[in-house]
Amino acid sequence: MQESIHVSVRFRVSSGSNGETPKGVQLLTLAINSIPHSSYYIYTKRSDPAASFITARDRVFQLDSPSTYAMAQECLMDCIHNHGRCSVPHDCILPTRVIDCLDPINPKLHVSNGERGQYAALSYVWGENQPDCTTTENIDAYLRHIDPVLLPQTIRDAIKAIHTLGLRYLWVDALCILQDSKEDKSREIAQMRTIFRNAYFTIIAASAHKVSAGFLQNRSPCSPDDITLPFRCPDGKVGTMYLSPVWRQYDGSTEPVNQRAWCLEERLLSPRALVYASHTLQLQCQTSVVNVSNAVCGPMIGQRLPDLLFHPDSELSVPLSPSDRRTLRWAWIDAVGDYTQRVVTKPGDKLVAFAAIAELFQRTWKSEYLAGLWRDSLLQDLLWYKNLETRFARPLKYRAPSWSWAAVGGHVLASPMDDRLDPDSGETQSCDILSCEATPTTPLLPLGKASSGTLRLRAAMLKATWNPDSPMPDLYLPPNMHQETPQEASTLDAAALMTESVHIGCAYPDSTEEVQVVWAVPVLWNEKMQYAAGLIITRAGEERGGNWYRRVGYFHSPENSPGGLGWMLGCDTEDIVLV
Repeated sequence: MQESIHVSVRFRVSSGSNGETPKGVQLLTLAINSIPHSSYYIYTKRSDPAASFITARDRVFQLDSPSTYAMAQECLMDCIHNHGRCSVPHDCILPTRVIDCLDPINPKLHVSNGERGQYAALSYVWGENQPDCTTTENIDAYLRHIDPVLLPQTIRDAIKAIHTLGLRYLWVDALCILQDSKEDKSREIAQMRTIFRNAYFTIIAASAHKVSAGFLQNRSPCSPDDITLPFRCPDGKVGTMYLSPVWRQYDGSTEPVNQRAWCLEERLLSPRALVYASHTLQLQCQTSVVNVSNAVCGPMIGQRLPDLLFHPDSELSVPLSPSDRRTLRWAWIDAVGDYTQRVVTKPGDKLVAFAAIAELFQRTWKSEYLAGLWRDSLLQDLLWYKNLETRFARPLKYRAPSWSWAAVGGHVLASPMDDRLDPDSGETQSCDILSCEATPTTPLLPLGKASSGTLRLRAAMLKATWNPDSPMPDLYLPPNMHQETPQEASTLDAAALMTESVHIGCAYPDSTEEVQVVWAVPVLWNEKMQYAAGLIITRAGEERGGNWYRRVGYFHSPENSPGGLGWMLGCDTEDIVLV
């Protein structure tokens, strides 16, 4: 005799015999033999007798079928007409160039010259060279005709999709930006925020690992973890219901577009997007994420930016509340964290591919952007640190000042956001910022790549030792620390300092670079909580001389340190220049 196991099942049902319709997704407990204990969504197929009583459907697998286009259109209209948080599309000034898809067999490039209209944008992974991009040599020919045979499959699919969905114009970077003109690239990249924000919708070719792969292919209907059970309908018929494990729902984390740096801003800035995922077609917008056809859909993965960032200019003149500031701060930290886990094909684009997101925040914060940091929160922003599991070699070519997270590769946590170091608490003290400047490579893209940058601090600076090769590095003052600093630390025993190292912090190296001679520079500290955080620096190079240094890591106080902050309190300060 088998034991009856209770299974938590999430499902939606339509009206029963009493005429009542449960709202949303409900949790029911079913006694079902031999099913593993877990949570499930329940759905059925459109043609099944159970479809009259279970509203959730199976996924759409034929993404290039007329019925799928019709369902996609329904989802778009539902978002436009019923989502209060989502912007309503309108005629806007078209991007400089768009592809005219009125005749999808004979597309051509169109120069807008300030013309107003509606268009879609394409977000995709290049993944390989595109030999037939628009250049200064072929643009005149492309204005007359673009041979579809020369286009990679992803762009051909996008042309077909937006034509079928009723739009005429499509923006694709490879064809709408002159790929052999640095000036045109800079000018058009500077428009990325408005290009994707003003698009009627964006097509995200999520599953395509390269531009020649395409995205309109049929998807596999296989769901090996789904459980099939009979469903006895109230009218006496027997249908079929399917139980889909909650923990196995699609989350998009492994899709190619979610590994690429440029694709983050394209998704976050788009008011709504048709996502051609590896399992089905989705609509993502500021309000929700749904699978086209009312199929079972897991929760949204990948943050959306706060609504506040998309408010009209007229609403941004009011000072931000403390709650709004904190919300935006966390959103910035999340965006930097997501972005720095992604791949940038050209390392020099580290700040360039993030510029549109920075521009969106600058519009609300109204603060000066300094190569990835903000002047109004610079003390906190300096305390970014690297995930210990993603340390890489320091890039050979300069792409940002050492005090910017853009100077190194790997996952970055943009700020500790530690309440013990809250500048507004009245208990936090700090070093002094004398000046900070970052010079953009081109004035056409002021939030893009920096050609140089300097940070001048007046701070305590203590000679230190560390073990950067350790999985969990630590920071110490050497035994002769009292001889290296201008003044004895008041709460530490001087004799002890002469004979043993003092553990002053947990260290987070910026890279795998081998640096032995370092100094600890406290940036923020709280005497009451006996807690501090700061930078680990080394000399910038013999050719610079003087007090020129560069950042190589971050540190914070160890928890429950018996010496507290005695190692730094009372130390003289000096002027330091970080490059």
